[in-house]
Order: sequence, then structure tokens, then C-alpha cells
Amino acid sequence: MKIVLNLLLILTTSIAIEAQKPNIIFILSDDVGTGDIKCYYEPSKVTTPNIDNLASQGMRFTQAYAPGSVCSPSRYALLTGFYPCRGPLRDKPPRYTSPLSIDTNMLSLPGFLKQQGYRTAHIGKWHLGYGETGITNWAGEIKPGPLEIGFDYHFGLPTNHSDNFKTYVENHRLLWLKENITNLPGKPTIGDLTKIRYDDEVSTTLTQKAVEFIKKNQQEPFFIYLALVATHTHITPHEQFRGTSKIGQLGDYINELDYDVGIIMTTLEELGLTDNTILIFASDNGGASGDVSSAGKNLNLRSESHDVAEKSKTAKDDARNKYGHLTNGDFRGYKASNFEGGFRVPFIVRWPGEVAAGVKSDQVISLTDMLATTAGFLDKDLPESAGGDSFDLSSVILGKNVEGPVRTTTILQTGKGLLAFREGDWKLRFTKRPIWKGKKMILPDAPFELYNLADDPNEKVDLAENRPERVADMKKLLLELIDKGRTR
Repeated sequence: MKIVLNLLLILTTSIAIEAQKPNIIFILSDDVGTGDIKCYYEPSKVTTPNIDNLASQGMRFTQAYAPGSVCSPSRYALLTGFYPCRGPLRDKPPRYTSPLSIDTNMLSLPGFLKQQGYRTAHIGKWHLGYGETGITNWAGEIKPGPLEIGFDYHFGLPTNHSDNFKTYVENHRLLWLKENITNLPGKPTIGDLTKIRYDDEVSTTLTQKAVEFIKKNQQEPFFIYLALVATHTHITPHEQFRGTSKIGQLGDYINELDYDVGIIMTTLEELGLTDNTILIFASDNGGASGDVSSAGKNLNLRSESHDVAEKSKTAKDDARNKYGHLTNGDFRGYKASNFEGGFRVPFIVRWPGEVAAGVKSDQVISLTDMLATTAGFLDKDLPESAGGDSFDLSSVILGKNVEGPVRTTTILQTGKGLLAFREGDWKLRFTKRPIWKGKKMILPDAPFELYNLADDPNEKVDLAENRPERVADMKKLLLELIDKGRTR
């Protein structure tokens, strides 16, 4: 009897400890600049009450960076804790035909959390490739992919809702593929599917899937990486949000994004999970300068009210030119550039009772830091080989005494490999791509620009000619960090 009681005590204690682990939900929006969120840029005409409310209940970072100024490099860094310039996304984002860009032997963020007893899910935009050499038959098993790097569940878009794939990948299979289709070397046609994916319902579908996962796994710790597609081209808001903003169809899509964040917050509240859930909202890069040539083409829409297809061709241009919307606030540059506007993003963390409400932090933080910071939240050590560019900012977020900056350097890159390097308040901007020989970087023979972001956050005054010693020191340090293979 004593042995049985002891076993029951051990089991009960184990369950209690497991229940104390916080759930973690990371909502990553797409192409959302700081000017797209009201609490980040007050002059903006956007309305983001749910995201603003999230910020009022937690910590808002004012110097948050996406490590890439386009989507895939940032997503790679988020999941691996390494700068994308160290991996296969150094100068070319993957296509739907590309192989999985994350080494399955790496300890990723979902892999680490799975080791800690978490149920893990990726829901939304993937854009990191599948397969060892790509997928040659989409009617077969689609692997390796998210499940092979640590996710228990995957419901995603191969690249984005603009990829004209017309369906989703669920775990290792294409969804809705007809049974007689056994060989599919490329994207499915409408005739290959029993149902089709509607562009104006993607965000709703992804949010619903996240809610289902929360409800199904609420009795155990869970991690959800919810990669929403708003506000990436195509700008196709759901019918209920059309005509609801003051900046045209882009604003309508921002309203839908804010609504989806509110749905997650409401779900946690209704299930009594708010206090034990770390909820994070961020973006994969800054806002885009305008609409790409493919915007509004080949759409699959459930509803064509408000001329949504036609308006989606010029939604971002209209927001800027007709309504004066600044997607990146006052920061210079846009998505795909190596100015601050390409990298500066909203970053909000809420954990009631652990993170003080309504506070701002001017500490520099990067999406790359999520692996080490998550380990810090759980009071766990990372192996030396994991997350080499990931810094633990959990002490900052939890309001503990922190002397000086946690992160003193940050390496940034565009999708085509143009770099920028921040050290303290100084930023060194490349004007030409470096040359790579294996893991060794050779600096380009081209001028560099230098900015002091404390005095000049909008990068108006290039100080390179006046401070050549600072340029030289930063170039030297950058090469050392690249050669070292890690910065943490």
C-alpha cells in the first residue's frame, strides 16, 4: 500500500508540474510594419483594438527586429535560433519546389518544446520547403517537413495564400486531393481537388484551426506557431471586413488580422487559459512599399463583394497614395530593403501575473531570440550547439534587474543577401552583397553607410565618411562573428 501511495504521489506531483508549464502561442503576421499597428504609430489611421489591448496587458518592444526583410529568412531564424546567412537561405528564399531548409538534426524551437512535454503545432504559412530535395510528387508523402523538425501537427500553405496552390498541406498530405490522383509533379488544378481553398477565407480557416488545437490540447502544455497570411499580397479580406477601414482594402485586411488575434485572446479567456499562456504577436518583416505585379491575379474568392479582386491589385499603393498610410511609420525603407523599415516590426508579449502590464522595453530583440528566451521562461539550458545566435531575453520580459543590453549586436539581411549590421546604436549598411566561400564571408568592394540610430532612427544622415574608424571596427567585428559561427 505504501508503494502504491508513493507512486500516486509521484504521479500527482508530475502532473502538477506539467500543468504549471505555460502554454505558448506565437502569432506571426506577414508584411506588417510598425505603422500598421495603432499602439506603435499613433498618427496611423488603422484600428487595431485587440492588438493594442494585448500590448496594454503585456510588454511592447520598441526595437524589435525581424532578422530578414522578407519572410523565409525570418522564419528560419525564428525556428532555429541561427541567423539565416549561416544557412541555405543566405541569398535566395525557397520556392514551393525547394527542399526543407531546416536541418532535421538541429534542435529547433518546436523540437526543444517537444522535449519539454509540449504538444506542438504549426498552423499557417510555411515557406521553408519540403522534402530532402524538394517534392516531386505532391500526391504522395510530403516529407520531411514541419513534423520532422518537432511539430506534432502541421496545417499549412506551402508558401502563401498567393501561391495558387488551391489547397493546404495537413501533416504529410495535400488536403482534398481526389483519390484517383496518384502522381502530381506540380501544383494541383481545381479538377484535382474535391474542394478548393478560397483566398478570402484563409485567415479565418487558420484561426479556426488554432482554436481547435487549443481546445483539443488544453489539458497539457501546448505550443502553437500561428503564421497568419495578413497582410501579404493578395490583399483579400473576408467579406465581413470589407469597407470597414479608413485606408481602403489594406486597412480592411489589417482589421481582419486584429480580429483574428482577438479570437485567440477570447478563446484563451473562455477556457480559463489566459493566465497560463504566453501570447506573443510579431511580424516576419516590415511592410511592403506597394503591390507586386501578381497582386489580384488568379484569385479564388468565396465572395466578390466590394470589387475585392480589382482593389487587391492596388491595395497597398492606394493606402499610401490615396490615404497617406505609412506602413512602417517614419522608418526609412520597406520590405526587402536593408533599411530599418525592412526589419523593424511590432513585438508584443503577454503573460498575466509574470509580465508587467502596459510596459515598453527599448531592449533590442530579434525573432532569432525565441529559442533561448523560451528556454529561459522554462528555466532550461540549451545545448551549446543549439541556437547560436539566440539570446535569452526572458529576464527583460519578466521584469528582472538587467544591467545593460542583453543583445549588443544584430546581423540582418534581405532576401537576396544584402546585409546590415547593428552594434549598440550604430548600424552598418551594405550597399552591395558580400561574397561567400563556404561559411567564410568576403566583404564587398563597395561603399558602406553608417547610421547612429539613437540620434537618427530614420537613417537620414550617413556618417561613414566622418567616422571611418567606426566603419572599420564594425566590419572587423562582423567578420569575427561570422567566422565564429555563433554570437551567443
